[in-house]
Amino acid sequence: MILLHALTLLSLSQLDMSPLLERGPMVLVEEGTGGKFAQASAIVIIDAPPEKVWGLVRTQQHFKDFIPKVLTSEMKASGTDYEVHMVIDVPGPDTDYYVRYTVDEAAKTMTGCWAKGDLKASRWFWKIEAAPGGKSLLTHTVGLKNFSGIAQSLEDENQTITVGVNVSSVLAATKAIKKKAESVK
Repeated sequence: MILLHALTLLSLSQLDMSPLLERGPMVLVEEGTGGKFAQASAIVIIDAPPEKVWGLVRTQQHFKDFIPKVLTSEMKASGTDYEVHMVIDVPGPDTDYYVRYTVDEAAKTMTGCWAKGDLKASRWFWKIEAAPGGKSLLTHTVGLKNFSGIAQSLEDENQTITVGVNVSSVLAATKAIKKKAESVK
C-alpha cells in the first residue's frame, strides 16, 4: 500500500488551500476500515523553492541535526532506493528502526516502508510540490504501527495514543523542515 490520499493527488492549483496553509500546517487524520486509524498527513507551505525543500527531505542523514527527538539518522543509497536508520528519543526504550525508501526524483516523492527494527509494518511518504510565489508545498504522511509497548498498553478504543503518535510525528517533522528551509535564504 502506498501512502497516498486525495490531497496528495491534487496540486495546490487544483485545490486552493493556500489561505489556510498560510496560517500554519494542516494535519489530516484518515480512517481505514471499521473507522480505525489509517494514516496522518501534515501539509505545510514553506517559503523556499521546491529544490531546497527536496534537498532537505532527501538527505535524511541530517535529520538528527534539526528534527527534535531524532538521536540517530543514517542513510545508505542503493540506486533509487535508500535505507534510513532512525533512533527517536521517547520515554522508556528509544525507538530504533529502518525504513526502505523508493525515490522518484521527477515527482519529488519518497515512499517508505518498514525494513527492520521497531515500528514493524509502518509506512512513510514525502512529497514536495511548487506553490505560488516561489514557495513549496510539503506533504508528509505516516502510518506508524507497533510503537512503544508502554504506549500501546495505554491505548483505548478510540486509538488516542495511535492518533497522537502519528499526528505529532508528521507535525514535528514538517515544522522542523519548514524552519530549516526558511532559516537561510
